[in-house]
Amino acid sequence: MIKRIWKKFWGPAGALSLGVLMIGGFIAGIIFWGGFNTVMEATNEMEFCISCHEMRDNVYKEYVTSPHFKNASGVGAICSDCHVPKKWVPKVIRKIQASQELYGHFFTGVIDTPEKFEAHRAEMAQSVWATMKANDSLECRNCHAVEHMDFKLQSPEASELMQAGFERGDTCIDCHKGIAHKLPDLSQGYRRKFEDLMEVAARGVNGDDVYPLKTIPLYGSAADAASGENAIGQVLAATHLKVKDRAKGMLNVTLEGWQQDGVGQVIYALRGQRIFEATVKKSAIDLVKVHGAETDTDTDLVWHKVSLTAWVAPEVLASDVEPLWEYTSEMYAASCGICHSKPAPGHSLANQWIGTLKAMKRYITLDKEEYRILQKYLQLNAKDTGGAHHE
Repeated sequence: MIKRIWKKFWGPAGALSLGVLMIGGFIAGIIFWGGFNTVMEATNEMEFCISCHEMRDNVYKEYVTSPHFKNASGVGAICSDCHVPKKWVPKVIRKIQASQELYGHFFTGVIDTPEKFEAHRAEMAQSVWATMKANDSLECRNCHAVEHMDFKLQSPEASELMQAGFERGDTCIDCHKGIAHKLPDLSQGYRRKFEDLMEVAARGVNGDDVYPLKTIPLYGSAADAASGENAIGQVLAATHLKVKDRAKGMLNVTLEGWQQDGVGQVIYALRGQRIFEATVKKSAIDLVKVHGAETDTDTDLVWHKVSLTAWVAPEVLASDVEPLWEYTSEMYAASCGICHSKPAPGHSLANQWIGTLKAMKRYITLDKEEYRILQKYLQLNAKDTGGAHHE
């Protein structure tokens, strides 16, 4: 029996025996696999990564100035350490995905100039961040394992932030987006969204509930609103206004809020929280109607429930506040989620957000209007306000 199988195995099968074919196939498989793996590893080398001028002339120049290239320990990380998984199947998947980049390099030239690269930097960065967020910063953890960290050797501030981040469930990329490359300017996205809101507002507003897209003047008459003269105060973005009348193309609106006893020129959204809605000039304080008073038991301060009716121009009003909050939420992510993991709005009390934002003001590039609505967004969704826009 065994002898018969042996003869059949090594006997002729056409021109060659089955055994020779199998051994030949096995050797060919080894050669193919060796060649395939060699090519795969070659594409992981730094020389391959910067062989394209798009990488060599842009992100590589940033990388060589980072701690991943040169540091006190002399242990560096190259492109593939951060952008290619170590395990074989995820590695092959990533290589297949990367073939799109080769297509872009050879055929579309989508980032073949520094100007084009900068125009797409934010999009590319967000794509990488999303991938690393989804896999819990797997590539980072290949070298930086939590269980091997000695927090006592870190600076006190870094140790506190790292441990707090791990307790919250943050992943590496939440706080270390700019560790090897220049951070992109993410303001393009939310500012483009605001431009879209302004274009919609310019076409006119319908309905009896409207919201300013930015701070606008308040007037005592339709004629003053039409001429833009003799303003009696101003109302801040996202404040709810109830339309009472229309004349000369202007809107007569009423806003409701709270005033702190002795602070008659400021109207706040809620009692006890300094969430700004409007301010009025001293000469117009008598136009503010008082509807009752309450004492804040936490502070013993007296607050008055008030309303103000005035005229506004309609050019920068929206009928729906939700798109405005979506714009502000994106602004928050772009401004406060770049350098560290942004806390949820409900992380702090409404009045605490005033000090927190003030402390971070020098690190963000928001103009006065953007800063105001961001603060309002955070305050209306704070721990003690229970807003409808929690993240």
